[in-house]
Amino acid sequence: MKQPGDEVRRYEALFIKFSTQVERKLKTLLLCLLLLLIVFQILLHNRFTAPYMSAVFRLEGTPLPASFQLPNMLNKE
Repeated sequence: MKQPGDEVRRYEALFIKFSTQVERKLKTLLLCLLLLLIVFQILLHNRFTAPYMSAVFRLEGTPLPASFQLPNMLNKE
């Protein structure tokens, strides 16, 4: 004979099982996206791979020489 709370307990068990599976998949997806973000950031910092990763690097001009300095506007002597 069925008890009055059997269907509720069965539903709760199914919901817990489902939510555990969804939570595991979301954690895996979040971890994969975080790892991809780190990999892409590393690739963007590399001067050899950055032009292939972003069109901005191809559209920029030539870099300034290392000896170039902006005039210091604060110290007007």
